[in-house]
Amino acid sequence: MIDYAICGTRNSNIGLPKGREILAEGGTALDAVEESIKLIENNPYDISVGFNGFPNLLGIVELDASIMEGKTLKAGAVAAVKNYRHPISIARNVMEITPHVMLAGEGAEKFAKAIGFQEEEIIDELGIKNYKNVMEGKSLELPLEAENLIRELFMNFDKHLKEVMNKYPIKEWYKKLSFDKHGTTNVIALDKDGNMAVGVSTSGIAMKFPGRVGDSPIPGAGIYCNNVAGSACTGTGEIAIRLSLARMVVHRIENNMTPEHSAEIGILDVIKLNEDGVIHILTMDKQGNSAGVTNKDGLFYYHTDSTTEKITKRSSTYIEKK
Repeated sequence: MIDYAICGTRNSNIGLPKGREILAEGGTALDAVEESIKLIENNPYDISVGFNGFPNLLGIVELDASIMEGKTLKAGAVAAVKNYRHPISIARNVMEITPHVMLAGEGAEKFAKAIGFQEEEIIDELGIKNYKNVMEGKSLELPLEAENLIRELFMNFDKHLKEVMNKYPIKEWYKKLSFDKHGTTNVIALDKDGNMAVGVSTSGIAMKFPGRVGDSPIPGAGIYCNNVAGSACTGTGEIAIRLSLARMVVHRIENNMTPEHSAEIGILDVIKLNEDGVIHILTMDKQGNSAGVTNKDGLFYYHTDSTTEKITKRSSTYIEKK
């Protein structure tokens, strides 16, 4: 039997040692989730989370984050936040000191400033270079038509957006773009008191429309947690929103399904939509059993608990579209 456990996707191995330390010392799952994600948000080389997160179509970094506590079902979220490094911490404050669940855009930024968060530039020369490379068609390796679409959207977003959208099959290109150029960090923790928490932080799909909000800050879609299990998603957020994906995974675990089987059904539901896009589901139950399941080969997640000192890298189950 384990005393505590914590797992996370993508570059979460950067933050999980801190989360594990908090849990080992008797700290809360909420603290472990927040502090783990903050370290990932600080990493300038992770271009899909926090500092140096990939800019939107107009070159502005907009961040989304959410956090949820299992024992109370309380949640806090922020969306389209600019100029703040740690949206996960702002989201926790939304949960703990406001009557709301989500704040977005300018309102979230004013709230962050009012409670003492430091406004700052959250993109450096590396991030700007990455953005410019995309605008010049150097890094996405997309067909010329897609490169033209990105540049025309940028140049005409304010005045001629409708004409550009009529000219190009924009939905199709964004589906293809989101399959490879996206990223989110998800962390799920179980503490010694048996309480669970989940957190998510992201800059969203590369070259997204300004103001685009994916599943990450939406409880039930990209994140969900109760006293039985927690789940979080990364990938094409629009798909997770349509399926209420994180909530449905937890619901099945509540009905005595294993985390892996529940997430597998979630991916099968994604496949039934018959749309381009990738989804990676991370889930863990109150016994510390974790699983990752995805419709893209080669993905993985990290896990550690009180039975081992190591953080292990685990391959996620790949379900191929037939």
